[in-house]
Amino acid sequence: MHSLHATPELTAYDAEKGVVTEKVVEQTASEDNVVTGETNQLKKSLKSRHMQMIAIGGSIGAGLFVGSGSALRTGGPGSLVLGFMITGFMLLCTMQALGELAVLYPVNGAFFSYACRFIDESWRFTVFFWQYCAGWLVVLPFELTAASITIEFWRDDIPVAAWVAVFLVFLIVIQFFGDRG
Repeated sequence: MHSLHATPELTAYDAEKGVVTEKVVEQTASEDNVVTGETNQLKKSLKSRHMQMIAIGGSIGAGLFVGSGSALRTGGPGSLVLGFMITGFMLLCTMQALGELAVLYPVNGAFFSYACRFIDESWRFTVFFWQYCAGWLVVLPFELTAASITIEFWRDDIPVAAWVAVFLVFLIVIQFFGDRG
């Protein structure tokens, strides 16, 4: 029998430890399910308030502060509010669908794990590299530059490149703390 791909199945949730244990089931060419005995554990160390603050911080980004000024000047407050409402509704629907998937199928991995699970394993490279990595290669420099330009409004004696370096070092240090950073 030739193995096509592994699919995790939820088996237990320990509320005291905050751990979800899942068994990995291999689907074979003959569509038989064979339990391999391998288990993965998800550790839920972030509380609900942490997740809410991450969501708020992610939605209020540099684009809101840098890009809203010209949009407000060009279109006025009504068009700006209407644009935010339309975009917010689309994001609400997307996040609601992703939340439903996360509750029904908790997996060890990021959002692209769902594309690999429900579409095909070859989507892992496409979703991870082309959308996620390439997206962050564009967004991170923009965020650092926008934050530096915002600080330059108050402190124009320090060059923008120095602020970019300070913020980049700060972000690298935060990454060493894992989910508590």
